[in-house]
Amino acid sequence: MAGLDFVSDLKPFKSMWKIRVKVIRLWKQYTCALGETMEMVLADSKGDMIHATVKKELVSQFVTLISQGESKLMVNFIVTMAAGSYRPTKHPYRIVFLPTTRLRMCDALPSNLTGLDPVKFESIKDGSQNTDCLVDVIGHIVEVSHVEVISVNGKDTQKLSLELRNQDDDRLPMVLWGKFATDVNDAIQLRGEHKIIVVLRFGKIKVWKDERSISNAYNVSDVALNPNLEEVQPFIELLPKDDMALAIVDPKPLALTNGVSDKDDFFIHTPRKSIADVKASRQVEKCVVMCTIVGIDSDMGWFYLSCKVCSKKVLTVPSESEDDGLDVFKHNYFCVKCNQHDPRLIPRYKLHVVVLDHTSDTKFLLFDNLAQKLLHQPCIELTGPITDEEVQEPYLLPAAINNLVGKTFLFKIQIERENYLYKHETYKVLKIITNTDMISQFDLTQSPTGSETFKAIDNSIVSDAPEGSMMLRGCSSQQSDSTSLTPAKRIGAPVINLDETFDQTSVTRTNCPVKIKKEKKDKSG
Repeated sequence: MAGLDFVSDLKPFKSMWKIRVKVIRLWKQYTCALGETMEMVLADSKGDMIHATVKKELVSQFVTLISQGESKLMVNFIVTMAAGSYRPTKHPYRIVFLPTTRLRMCDALPSNLTGLDPVKFESIKDGSQNTDCLVDVIGHIVEVSHVEVISVNGKDTQKLSLELRNQDDDRLPMVLWGKFATDVNDAIQLRGEHKIIVVLRFGKIKVWKDERSISNAYNVSDVALNPNLEEVQPFIELLPKDDMALAIVDPKPLALTNGVSDKDDFFIHTPRKSIADVKASRQVEKCVVMCTIVGIDSDMGWFYLSCKVCSKKVLTVPSESEDDGLDVFKHNYFCVKCNQHDPRLIPRYKLHVVVLDHTSDTKFLLFDNLAQKLLHQPCIELTGPITDEEVQEPYLLPAAINNLVGKTFLFKIQIERENYLYKHETYKVLKIITNTDMISQFDLTQSPTGSETFKAIDNSIVSDAPEGSMMLRGCSSQQSDSTSLTPAKRIGAPVINLDETFDQTSVTRTNCPVKIKKEKKDKSG
């Protein structure tokens, strides 16, 4: 279908995406912080999958419009960072529905498009699988325990322990909880002596005392015994021909479940941390980091369009048409705060920079005023006149932005709850020091609370963060891996004397083309 995007193309730099997808899995999820949301895993015709979320305030709008197994044309949605320890796909981003998201009927994608991708037992046991990503497993049940009733967080929960084997006779422990435990136990009793094959979709890898096992993960997981799937029969044919009988065993042991000056601000009152320390932190706090910019994450775009009146980010929404009220192939802009269509617009910087020190690398987020002080020019001078088109080629970075690569600064950053709880490795920058003398003195300081007297800093920069929180939502989904950048995350000239501490495979070191529009005065005032 012409004009459609693929799941692998989805990135956060725009919202007017158009995809044709099949709902592989759909479930509701409740958390105290976010209430009941609707979650789904979507797959396109190439088999690529992505996690999608409908927030609680929109569930009633979409709950009757989409079902598991259906194919839909989906238009206009946010693409945001995936994070957390229960990521149902390996896609680095996920979809978040907007009030203006549109679902349309379309030709059905193939019935055998299931998204099933079983992993090898050995890849789970040797630690090569990312434990934050949910996985699929096919196995022959060779051992099963009796159902136990375990008290978890004050509630009685059923637990069933199993052991699986694969074609190579490798073994993998499996633990099922709640209704999964009772349903599978009942099914095993009914099947008697027949060979039982279990297929676990979206299972969670658990690690306890260096032993790895697989378990169901809340409502997202799906367990089937001897299902009618094309992957099952080839698996059975490759099993060892030993007619191993199902063994009933005792349950295995259970893992435990349970307003100062800038000088004083940077050198005395705010703790100093390395990037490795920042990533290891498990509390909300502010800290100072000295590091070098080694790249720009252009997947996230480098600017956003804001309302000139309230400075908030505007949404791109479908335009109205004469037939059904909406034209999904045209769009306009809407300011939520002002409740106004087509407000006066102004572009503002929002830079996601890849930074490095001697311990590790991560990403920092710089909003408009910080980026403007570093670049010494307003955003509109680099974007040129505002058009009706969203960013189409975010990897075409202006030379001024590329020139930030290789420069070292002092960053005061905020470690948020989302960073350590949901493993979101992008940290918001609050202030920057660019003075080279101060940076050198900071580098020589052995302790962040040293008593030395330093010259007052007059050229530090403070963030106003016009968009508010940097996190749209950081729950129940995927880990952000700052060392796994796509080719679109372009890097300028190599950084001198940092190669020994920087993993060359983590960032693509290539010069990117530069596309600068002509400067034009804003006639809107």
